[in-house]
Amino acid sequence: MTKGAVLNLVVHIPHRGTEPEPSALGLAQRAPTFTTEWMNKERMSVAIFPSLPTGIDLAVQLIGAAIHIEGAWASVNSKPISSLTKLWQRLDCYRGSLAITASKRYCQEKAVLFNTLVGCEHQSCPVPCQFVCTPCLRITQEGSALSVVQRHEAVTALAEIDWCPSLRLPQNEEEQLCIPSNSTTLTSTSS
Repeated sequence: MTKGAVLNLVVHIPHRGTEPEPSALGLAQRAPTFTTEWMNKERMSVAIFPSLPTGIDLAVQLIGAAIHIEGAWASVNSKPISSLTKLWQRLDCYRGSLAITASKRYCQEKAVLFNTLVGCEHQSCPVPCQFVCTPCLRITQEGSALSVVQRHEAVTALAEIDWCPSLRLPQNEEEQLCIPSNSTTLTSTSS
């Protein structure tokens, strides 16, 4: 289960004596690297997963346990993530893709399901992913004149999934088989 790029996940959990804290702290202590440090006059437990996907099951559990702890936060590859809930959803999806031989096809199927449920036009996005749908639609509706590479970078950054190795742009024709053919042109939709 070491397919894809190596990711560095760091989870910070404040010590406040709240109810979900002991469960999260117990999980954090099992991380490959665990430390305690002071940040802004507050004691924080820091769980470091330096080489995800190694340890991804524990990381997903820890993020899930930390969601309800006020002041808990995380970063992936040194970039802070705005919401532990968003991170949990994305890490869980990434974990699911690791068990599949064709991870891009897995992402495409998730995007199609999301489209079916909410009516998102994922086919206009430069890469299939259920999490890039909303930012991609926003950029498309704004009529931005961005290249495919710029759109890819923008939508994955806005969706806070730019760290996912399954979402890199195709480098050759074989890899392009999972990317919808109209994703190479910019389209503008009107509301």
